[in-house]
Amino acid sequence: MLSDAALAGLLAITSLAPLLMIPDYEARTPSLVWSLVMCSAVVTRRVAPMVSLGIVTLAGVGMAYMLTVPMPALLAVPVVVYSVARYRQISGLLPVVVVGVVASVVGPMSWTRTLDERYRFLGTTIVVLLCAALVALAYLSGRYMRERVLNATLDREIVTERFTAARRQSEQESQLVTGRARAEVAQELHDVLAHSLSVIVVQAEGAKALTNKRPEAAVQALTVIADTGRRSIEEVRRIVSLMRGETESARFGPAPTLTQIPDLVAAAGDRITLTTRGETPVVPESLGLAAYRIVQEATTNFLKHAGPTATARVLIEYRPDDITITVSDDGIGSLSSSDGHGSGLAGMRERVTAMGGSLEAGPRPGGGYEVRAGLPMPNRIGKSWLKEAYK
Repeated sequence: MLSDAALAGLLAITSLAPLLMIPDYEARTPSLVWSLVMCSAVVTRRVAPMVSLGIVTLAGVGMAYMLTVPMPALLAVPVVVYSVARYRQISGLLPVVVVGVVASVVGPMSWTRTLDERYRFLGTTIVVLLCAALVALAYLSGRYMRERVLNATLDREIVTERFTAARRQSEQESQLVTGRARAEVAQELHDVLAHSLSVIVVQAEGAKALTNKRPEAAVQALTVIADTGRRSIEEVRRIVSLMRGETESARFGPAPTLTQIPDLVAAAGDRITLTTRGETPVVPESLGLAAYRIVQEATTNFLKHAGPTATARVLIEYRPDDITITVSDDGIGSLSSSDGHGSGLAGMRERVTAMGGSLEAGPRPGGGYEVRAGLPMPNRIGKSWLKEAYK
């Protein structure tokens, strides 16, 4: 508003100064009055452009009626027309057309009425076309600037919306990654601690029963307990270090593989036997870890639920197309009560599904419980991993 008032003042000074400098000008008073009225229209050109158009129209009518020459204040007309196009919607077009056409005809006719009749029509026509062109150019310039500003605003809103959507998507992906990482860490901790603690409990109970009868067997059981506890502590420390981001202090040992399954079964006690068929193949680390964890979880469930006198058998069959793992027992695992908080079976199923395999678990027809998992060999999807294995 202040800038428009300053513009109106500047236009008034430049328009009225020439009138004051003309001596003995008979129409000085109406010229000054109508010029001031027309310049005042610029003050409201932004906040009320249609009001400014009305003021300009009033001043133009007064000039056409009382004056015979164009006034410098007429420069306010294209300014107001530009403002109507710039700050109003397309609805302002009709008043501008009406006022522009009438003013472009009436004004030049009042200015050229004193000309010689031979030149009056030509002169009037030229001035009419010039005024109409000036009004049209001012309106089109205003519309162009309005559309340009609206498009720029729309582009900024689109960019802002895209940035907001990208940030929201990034946050959601980060949350999903964090959730998956936590689930994987929780599964690893469960696999390590559940098996180790189950082995420790079984060996401790055995050592307690053999302390008086067979001391040497009790000592051996205590040794297994100590070794299992130490390995569990190392695994837990490694996982916790990774969770904290302490990669320097974390000890990165090789992940468990197929060749370590016999030691795993042996450490679980003499109630579990292992049978393998076929030669142990070279497989990717992820496949070997999945097979190891499945055996570990199945034997853990046996130690926890099958009962103190039950026996189990682990059968691993290495075939060209897949690895089949079967852990069966003759215990009461299918009848034992559970607290409902276990995640062992769900963890096994997730590992098998991730490797593209299948899992079946449930009571055996003749009693006991059986877990059967099938893991496909990588040769189903190509053997490019062999290049890495033999480097």
